[in-house]
Amino acid sequence: MDPELEDTPISLEHLATQGIAPYADNRPTRLGPPHDVVPGQCPRRHDRPASIHAALYPYRKKPFPGTNSIPWIFAAKTTASGLIVLLVAFTFNLDQPYWALLTVFIVSQPLQSGQVLAKSLYRIIGTVIGAGVALLFVALFAQERVLFLGALALWIGLCAFGSQYARNFAAYSFVLSGYTVAIVGIPGALDAGNAFYIATGRVTEVCLGILVAATVNHIILPSSLGPQLWRAIAGARDALADYALALLERHGNSAPSLTKLLGQAIAIENLRASAIFEDREIRDRSDRLRLLDTALIDAIGVAQPLGPQLDAMERRASNETGLDDAIADATAAIRAWRTTAMDADALSRGLLRAQAHLPLLRLLCRDPSMPDEEVIRRIAMITRLGEFFAALTAYAEAYEAFISAPRTASRRICFTHANDPVGALWTGLRAALAVFFVSGFWILANWAHGPTAAILGAVATARLATMTPAVPFAVVATLTFSLSTIPAFIVIDVLLPLAQGFAPFAIAVAPMLFVCVLLMAHKKTMLIGYFSALLFASAGEFQNQMTYDPVGLINTSIAAVIAAAAAMVLWAILAPQTPEAARRRFVRAAHRALARIVAPQPRIGLAEFETAMTEALDQLRGSLRDDNPDDVESFEAGIALLGVGRELIWIRESPYSSAAVDFELQIAKLAGHRRAERLDLLRRIAQEAAAKCLAELREDELGPKQAQAAARNLGAFAAMGEELERGGAPLTHEKYARVQSDAA
Repeated sequence: MDPELEDTPISLEHLATQGIAPYADNRPTRLGPPHDVVPGQCPRRHDRPASIHAALYPYRKKPFPGTNSIPWIFAAKTTASGLIVLLVAFTFNLDQPYWALLTVFIVSQPLQSGQVLAKSLYRIIGTVIGAGVALLFVALFAQERVLFLGALALWIGLCAFGSQYARNFAAYSFVLSGYTVAIVGIPGALDAGNAFYIATGRVTEVCLGILVAATVNHIILPSSLGPQLWRAIAGARDALADYALALLERHGNSAPSLTKLLGQAIAIENLRASAIFEDREIRDRSDRLRLLDTALIDAIGVAQPLGPQLDAMERRASNETGLDDAIADATAAIRAWRTTAMDADALSRGLLRAQAHLPLLRLLCRDPSMPDEEVIRRIAMITRLGEFFAALTAYAEAYEAFISAPRTASRRICFTHANDPVGALWTGLRAALAVFFVSGFWILANWAHGPTAAILGAVATARLATMTPAVPFAVVATLTFSLSTIPAFIVIDVLLPLAQGFAPFAIAVAPMLFVCVLLMAHKKTMLIGYFSALLFASAGEFQNQMTYDPVGLINTSIAAVIAAAAAMVLWAILAPQTPEAARRRFVRAAHRALARIVAPQPRIGLAEFETAMTEALDQLRGSLRDDNPDDVESFEAGIALLGVGRELIWIRESPYSSAAVDFELQIAKLAGHRRAERLDLLRRIAQEAAAKCLAELREDELGPKQAQAAARNLGAFAAMGEELERGGAPLTHEKYARVQSDAA
């Protein structure tokens, strides 16, 4: 703790006259973060460890063993799992043991046993549901294959929709429900009398593969998500401090750091959703971790309009009295906090000291040498700077609470997802059409391997529904299925006939399995290994009593290529996943979030809005290119929409300002104007409201709380006008105006 900061007197009256309440004494009236973001209870100072990073250190250790050996261990464990399921299936004489082997490849994860456990639970649920639906279809349409295949296509389309609309590993339940209907229903429809036994066998084989893979990964040298999550949390803390320093010191473009922080916030939430399956301590801290992640997103949302404001002041060569001193003190405190030289309490005092250097808002309002526009800009910047200091303090407190007090009660945080029903509907339609076309080819050509093509088409389309971008993945699948036929033929039809008994069989098969899984363990070759393993297991059709059919193997490969190619063509021509489509998807998500801000009921809170917009921005970022100026401009415009929504929520919650009431009344009238006029009108209304707030501040009739609210509202209106200009036309042009006015 810095003794200089501890002994520095700070005038609370001085801060109140700035329109910014001190963090510790006025928490309910400040925006960043609101009631649903502020930690419910932080540990007392004497309960905290001497070093927060020292408390974090035991959880930041690298996975055992070294990272370089993890792919090899993963390959060995997965190969062993595959051989175990085949041995068990052969021992109990299951009908199609290769489905258990396929399941091992599908469920295994290179680095995380927790993801295997999570997938296993949801895959079992999806498998049971899919088997039940398959039996229903067989009972209804066994004699009418056109109706049966049509129902199958519709079901797989519905499951593909669910896999896109759901989140995390719940999406895999939909994937399994989709292609389980195909692998159970098609053979069952061809042999309706044994449909129940076929369904029982498939469910048994799939569940066998799930349980063996999960058990082996969890028991033998398990690789946990926990250390990865702890490192991500510590890395996000350092990244936020670096971003704050770059922002305040104006060292180059801070936009890349902002983009990285948004991605880290989403990554932490996704890691948390998986790690709770394997780590009890993370389960205990789950709510506090969500609170910490929400505090990170809130700090990002507060900071993003501050950069353009500081840059504009620097371009105008404006020397604001006290601003340089405030920034110098703030950067010193943030730098010390980043190096763990001070805790959250010391950071709060350091930022309050910096805040005390800022000029008084009442004096700015009465400065006759500046035009009103310049006064509004400076007041907006000062209030935003104070709010940024408060958000940093809130994040520091949430960080210490997460590290030091895992079992204290905390309020649950709703992490809202940016679901896109339109995009999910397109995914479902593509999947249904892929199955329909492959099945139609089977019927028209009377192809003997048509059932295999239909099943693999269902599996391919259901799996591609969870992959982005789907077209390159489908291209890789098509090429891999074509090329991996050669090694599969050598192993299955040349080496296996020479093997007698399970031991020689395992010796012949294990190298191929190991190579496929080793390729899966590396990011660049993951898809090649995955699709090669699927083809090898499908073409082999391993059974206790093997029959070797080279022509059948080649036809199975052709069926796999046709299935992948059909999916590739549909994903390429039917609502393709282009940057423009990603922008439209983001606008739809932003529209829904913004519309809920002023909706009568239910209104969206700040934490819900920020988490939904952050996920939508992360999805948008994944479809854009860093070297394309238009894509960069679109992403920055999307970030501006995040700021617009924050300001709208603040105005909605403002209890004192008459300008806020007038603003809500005026934006309600925008629906009667033409779409092209709405954006300009909304910006003009915000500018007029800012001018009205300035007039209120210049009067002496406002009390401290009213003055604080008027100053904050002025900053909100000013920031909204700037962000509407920065985030409107570059993103969607006229469509953006419609989105904003409809939300209003």
